[in-house]
Amino acid sequence: MPNSKNKRWKDCSRIAEAKRIFSRVNGVEFRDNYQGFDFVGDIDNFINKEQVNVHMYTYESNPPHYELTQNYLINGSDKQFNILFNNYGINAHIMYISDGEALTGFRYCNICHKQAFRIGDTNLQQSMRNHMKKCQKNGGKIMKKVILEKFAKPFAPHILSNKTYKYLLANNLTHLFKPTRYYITYDIETLEKKDSEKFGDSSQITAILIPYAIASTVKLASGIHSIYYDIRTDDFLDKWLEQLFEEAKQVKKDNKYIEETIPQYYEVPVIGFNSAKFDASVLFKNLKSKDWAISKYLDQNTITKQIVVKHQSSSIQLRFVDFKIYSMQHKLKDAVRDFGNGFYKKGRFPHEFINTNNYMNELNKSEQFPIEAFDNKLRNKKLSEDKYKEYLVEAAKHKIRWDYLKYYNILDTRVLIEPIDYLIELMLKYNVDMLANISMSQCSNAIKYSMAYNGFGINGDYNCESTDKSIEITYNYWRAKMDSYIEQDNRKGRDSSNNVTIDDYDYFKEIFKNQLCHMCNARFTWKNRPTLNRIDNSKGHSKDNVIPCYLYCNVCKANRDEKQMKLMIQLRKYALFKQLPMTLTSDEGCQLLRKGITGGISNVMHRYNIARETRINHFEFDQENKSQLIERITDQDRCKALIYDTNRVSNDPLVVDKMLLFVAEIKGHVDVRYINEVIN
Repeated sequence: MPNSKNKRWKDCSRIAEAKRIFSRVNGVEFRDNYQGFDFVGDIDNFINKEQVNVHMYTYESNPPHYELTQNYLINGSDKQFNILFNNYGINAHIMYISDGEALTGFRYCNICHKQAFRIGDTNLQQSMRNHMKKCQKNGGKIMKKVILEKFAKPFAPHILSNKTYKYLLANNLTHLFKPTRYYITYDIETLEKKDSEKFGDSSQITAILIPYAIASTVKLASGIHSIYYDIRTDDFLDKWLEQLFEEAKQVKKDNKYIEETIPQYYEVPVIGFNSAKFDASVLFKNLKSKDWAISKYLDQNTITKQIVVKHQSSSIQLRFVDFKIYSMQHKLKDAVRDFGNGFYKKGRFPHEFINTNNYMNELNKSEQFPIEAFDNKLRNKKLSEDKYKEYLVEAAKHKIRWDYLKYYNILDTRVLIEPIDYLIELMLKYNVDMLANISMSQCSNAIKYSMAYNGFGINGDYNCESTDKSIEITYNYWRAKMDSYIEQDNRKGRDSSNNVTIDDYDYFKEIFKNQLCHMCNARFTWKNRPTLNRIDNSKGHSKDNVIPCYLYCNVCKANRDEKQMKLMIQLRKYALFKQLPMTLTSDEGCQLLRKGITGGISNVMHRYNIARETRINHFEFDQENKSQLIERITDQDRCKALIYDTNRVSNDPLVVDKMLLFVAEIKGHVDVRYINEVIN
């Protein structure tokens, strides 16, 4: 509060204490022109200076409840400070919470401050103790455990990540494969409710965006049609969603395979352009209601990669995605130019001119917008005379400005159809369904391995004669297998009284030594270890109900379809024959390799450089300021030709036989005087 000659605050008052804290945190005395606490920019400085952990709670209205949403933690501090964050657009209010448990009905872990336990739970104390033991062991961090495959499997994402194509390939029906060709596009128009603005060398406008029109174009086997709603209709976003679910029924039907036995994807794609950061956030609160709810949500940082909304009664699922996750174009006109018919048809609309104060009055008018209405103050641009004449020609076809808005909004959804169709057909050449993937990097990865497996056939002969010595199982190996068979049968309720016994050791030792796997016809070795496969799956592991089988083949079978089993076996044979990547099975190898893995979900994997426009950033070591330390640098392998495997330069039988994964960790020293010469 401002100081005044007429007002004197007591030294023990709340205001005086607030000023002392302000001076302690910011290092300056309180000033009358203070703009307020910028939570995003100032919270880190606050917790560092005060050595306090701040826990932020928010209120959700549907259904009404309070929840912990964010923790701001400082190492080595046990001081806790709970706040309730109320956001009113640009401004926000913060209130102190004296009892977080009473407010939320949950008790939070004192170590990680993330795991919540319902207070009314009868097992509260036991659940908290079990969690806190693990939490204390991990230092309050969430430890992600990698679950590795028991047996190395082929890495073929274009097949194994698409259940439809996998089924068709296993049944030799790939000629029936078709991509997701039918979908819905959408676009939202918003009004600006300006909070502040500044123009000049560094222009800045702070505004709240309010949706006032929305349009969709539906692509069906019978043709294309569009729908439109605007703010003149009550609850227009909810009514648009109701209509969308109705339209999705026919889209789902058109995408469906005639044969019911073929596994299929039933989610209906709803595609926007630049919708991940914009449209999805504006629409988000309407995606939860009594009739529908969000069933899946995938995001990274501030980018929403996918939202799946499911209708409660019809079970129709809408999958909201952004076209930009499949392309590198930042503007709609660029996508139309590169993937469409080359002619950009987008209209022109005075977005800055129409705002929350004048939209109803201005859009009810019948005359065309003046050329000044199209001025873009933020970018300091004006509309040219030629482009304004083009607008006048189109605007003359509409009675009032509301009609022109409808035309403009629908046009943005229609021009997106051709680029989407072009990319769908492009990826179909490699048997990849674009809309079944969630990113450009996932599509490119599928295409890469589709090309690697282009010679694969379900009935191909990919057997390699192994030079390994046939296995001679040990007594302990047989005892361990026998015990596991008894445990399996007892767990599944099968009769194990006639199971194979320790006395059958010599018999099966000769069987494994001289016979082949009945599924893949491979000899049994210590690399291809044997087991017993039951002939009748309803009975136990009796001597007359088992035949020798390779462990990997037995796992692939596991009561599954015989054709699916054959596909997995053939894929593994082909991967070994062509020396293609397989999944890791060694935890030690996985932990070693993870140190050199960089990146996460792809965000900018498809960037490209433009001559004389793109700035190339370089690392530079500052001898004076050493506050930033880079612990690890990942670089290209300059000696990749020297890696040993059967397709490379080594003929050493020990190396070829073991097929070792070669990993090198190198430590070196570069003098400070020369470090900038070797960084880049």
